[in-house]
Amino acid sequence: MEKGTAQDDKPKGDLKPLYARSVVNSLSAGMAGPFMGDYAVKLGASSSDMGWFQSSINLSNNLMQVFWGRLSDKLKRRIPFIIFGGLIIAGMWIPMMFVSHPSQLIVLLVFQALLGSMAVPAWTALIGDLVPGARLGRASASINLWASVGGLLATLGSGALMVVMGGSPQNMFLVPFIVASVTGVASSFLMLYVREKKQNQRLSFKEGIMPNLIEIFAEARGNRNFMRYCGVMSVFMFFMSICWPLFAITRIDVLKASFLQIALVSVAGSFVTIVFQGWAGRLSDSVGRKPLLLIFRFSLITVPLAYAFAPDMNTLIVVSGIWGIFTALGQACETAYLIDISPEQHRGSFTALFNLIMGVTSFCGSLLGGYLAQYASSLFGLVAGLQVVYMISMVGRGIGAAAHFKLTETLEKSK
Repeated sequence: MEKGTAQDDKPKGDLKPLYARSVVNSLSAGMAGPFMGDYAVKLGASSSDMGWFQSSINLSNNLMQVFWGRLSDKLKRRIPFIIFGGLIIAGMWIPMMFVSHPSQLIVLLVFQALLGSMAVPAWTALIGDLVPGARLGRASASINLWASVGGLLATLGSGALMVVMGGSPQNMFLVPFIVASVTGVASSFLMLYVREKKQNQRLSFKEGIMPNLIEIFAEARGNRNFMRYCGVMSVFMFFMSICWPLFAITRIDVLKASFLQIALVSVAGSFVTIVFQGWAGRLSDSVGRKPLLLIFRFSLITVPLAYAFAPDMNTLIVVSGIWGIFTALGQACETAYLIDISPEQHRGSFTALFNLIMGVTSFCGSLLGGYLAQYASSLFGLVAGLQVVYMISMVGRGIGAAAHFKLTETLEKSK
């Protein structure tokens, strides 16, 4: 019996290509992704523009995932979606070098997200396919650790490079966009080294995909743990996303940050996350997912508070390092919890449905936050107006975090 249990704990395939893909893909994402909001502000985006910027990306990142996730489940294939999604994302960095207005950037990012999102549910499902439930916390933490290493190096290098390049926003982002595109293509081809069981099943689009979207919702409604998690996270995500459009405005227009300082905020958190990632993964597989989720959510209450009253960028860099500890806990338990509560045969679909719900919720939250900030700033001035919206987000995050007490622990089920 013990021997069988030990066998069940072993991965169902070689995970090395997954680690390699995580590193290279994070190099691509880290070169440009962390700076897109700041790029938009440099191009002249207002608070309401940033509301549309953030909300449109939130929604488009998740809008097509139900379709992609369902298609992945029906075909029982993950790798093609990860490869083609990655290639689309990589290719779309190039035209972003030539934009001159925030609306142009929004259109390109929306298109990138709509098609590139096919990789997201397939990636989560592939991890669930290859890693036994009892090791999901450690495996997720380890994969995220290597991704954090790549992202850290890329973001720091990109921030420093943009300071050296100087000039117009387009000139500063020229090399980072090119590197993001090249490494994105490389990360997609690394997935060719992952082996998954081939399926000879033929699928009719009309009969096999579209009618079954209704079945996904019906299946999800019958899963109490999944629906409760969606409800709790919807509350939290709405209030969390209210202040997302404000971060770049605070960094660029209030604190007058350089792109190197912006990079250091991200790098400080990523470095600490890397240090604590292994410990967090072991904790997720021993203590459980729910305690870590609670700690992580409550820690996020401090984010709008710090941005509202930070006197300079150095303060945000230091605080970001502290947030890195809690981010490690979140990365170790979030994916594991979602996989735990998703039926094995519907992992891609459930992941996509969850992300769609979060996308719609954060679309509403970010759009409201952008317009609230513009209105509040017209009444109280830029700094005080932003602070009002940050405080609304902080209180709402507290309510959403407290709602996580209603969740059910899933570790025993995964074992």
